[in-house]
Formats: sequence, C-alpha cells, structure tokens
Amino acid sequence: MRRFGLLQYPEKESLSKKIFNQYFKLSSINAKYDDIVIEPRKFDTKVTEYLESYDGLNVTVPFKEDIIKFISPVEDAREINAVNCIYQNKGYNTDWKGFYNSLLDTDLKLPILLVGAGGASKAIIYGLYKLGIKHLILVNRTIEKANKLKDFFKTKMEIIVEPFENLKDALKRSKTFINATSIGMFGESFNFSNEDLSNLHLIYDIVYNFTSLQEQALENNIKLIDGKTFWYYQAVENLKIWGIYDEVKFYETFVNSKFN
Repeated sequence: MRRFGLLQYPEKESLSKKIFNQYFKLSSINAKYDDIVIEPRKFDTKVTEYLESYDGLNVTVPFKEDIIKFISPVEDAREINAVNCIYQNKGYNTDWKGFYNSLLDTDLKLPILLVGAGGASKAIIYGLYKLGIKHLILVNRTIEKANKLKDFFKTKMEIIVEPFENLKDALKRSKTFINATSIGMFGESFNFSNEDLSNLHLIYDIVYNFTSLQEQALENNIKLIDGKTFWYYQAVENLKIWGIYDEVKFYETFVNSKFN
C-alpha cells in the first residue's frame, strides 16, 4: 500500500484526508492518506522518519519553510521559500499553481486587495505575479509581516501596505478582494456592510467553510471563488506530481464529497 500524508500542527482532520481517501477508494488505488501531527519543537528530529516512510507528503503551517532544509525544492518553491508538496525528496509549491489555475477563466479586475500575510499569501502573490499583476494592496493585522512580504516580492510586484484599520477604505477602492486569513473559519466575520462591498467584481475567500463573507458575495451577485475551489486546484497538482491523477474520478470525488 502506498502512503501519503499531511504534516501539520495542531491536530485537525484535513480536507485532504477526507477527499484523497475517498478518491483512492473510487479509483481502486491501493493507498492511504494520513494526517500527521508533529509538535514544532520535535519537527527537526521527527520529520526524516516521515520523509523516509511515506511515498508523498503535503506540508501545511507551520512547517512550509522549516521543511526546505530537509529536501530539494524546485525552482518556484525556492522563489516562494515555501513547500507544501513532497515527492522523491523534491519539494514543490502547489498552492500558487492551484491559485493561478483557479483564475484562468476569470476576468481579474484591478485594483486587487489582499488581506493576510501568512504562508498562503506568499503563494497567492506569486500566483498573481505569474498572472501578470504588477500592483497589489496588502492589508494585515501585523503591519511588520506585511512589510516583510512587500520586501520579499519587491523585484516582482509593487505592493502598497495598508494598516488593518484602513481595510474598509481600501476595499472601496478595489475591484477584487482576496481573503488569505482564517477569518470566518470559526464563525468570525469582517463585519462588512453590503455598501462596503459595492465596488467589487470578485471575492476570493480561501476559507473552506461557508463564511459570512461568501454569503455576502452571493447575496450581492459578486463572483465568488471559495476555499474548497482553491483546495481542489492545488490538490490536482499534488496528484499529478505523485503520478495518480485521474481527472474524471477526482472531479467526481470532489463534487460528491461532504466537506463539513
């Protein structure tokens, strides 16, 4: 049996475990996908064990940068300085490709406002760069983290950093709004009014759950791309890297899955 898994902390049942195991069953693939929990203080001593015993791995926060010293990242993963997929000791970043591919059929209106400066934001900014975007407004609760991202991508894109208290003002100047935070995952809300969203053509919310932001997008006839779609497109890239992708069967698994 082939073994795949997700290196994570803290412990939670991932969407990857739910859907990949359903896909393996539907496709008669002799494989199993596990959620693997490693305490951050034990990561350096434990990770080699999983690299040696699993056929393929995914990596999520807080380990996307820590894993790099144990594997050989491919060029784009080196540029982003984050790895979320591993195969045969090579590290890949499928987040940016998933984000990029999810927007290929979308008319992306400018200006673009991105909220969040965590690991997902790096992949999103890189994906926007690959889509030809030259300018971005970035808002984050910790402005130092936003400025760090601005400096990281300074050769690829002009990023204007705004403090979190200016979010609604920045929103009214934007056509595309991307939420790369966890706001909404546990019932939290941005507390936007419909008027705050009135200028938008697209809301992209990477949270898997059906959030109040997603609900507002639908109520106001704003094009919505949600976190499940983001997950799907990057998951396709994982399966291709692992050599076990069946387009029809994976799509069938995804659309028939219960997410929550």
